Amino acid sequence: MKRFILFVLAMGIAACAGSAGAYFTGQAEVADNIIRAGGVAVSCEPTSAAISVDSIAPGTVSERSMTVMNSGALPASFVITGAKKAGITEFYNAVTCRVTADGVLVYNGPLNALRTAPFEMAPGARSKITFGLGLPATAGNELSGDYVKMSFYVDAEQVH
Repeated sequence: MKRFILFVLAMGIAACAGSAGAYFTGQAEVADNIIRAGGVAVSCEPTSAAISVDSIAPGTVSERSMTVMNSGALPASFVITGAKKAGITEFYNAVTCRVTADGVLVYNGPLNALRTAPFEMAPGARSKITFGLGLPATAGNELSGDYVKMSFYVDAEQVH
């Protein structure tokens, strides 16, 4: 039995010694790789007075449009909000607003609460944003000649 164990041990050592030989190898280099973070950027056309309405009457709706562009390198989700800068608060509170992005409804309610539902755009994409602004048919003479001056904000966030 001792001889058998020594024989198996000797064979194992011989097998290990035979597999310790050298093998041919090679290597290739793939140089100059650059990894860059993308970015989110938004631009609008026109850049001012896009949604100006000269005279709005009770029971009517005036439509105005602007274009929003995803000028960044990543897909992004966009939301439009508004803020009163000057004017008559009662008039601002009375104006109704309907907003579509390429024909899809993203907001319908009072102008003073404008915050659209998010809409997504791929990098380089453009979206036609249409605002329907109106006064309820029940609006009275107390709003005649009133105005509101405001800014619209287009916020973009990377799609997760």
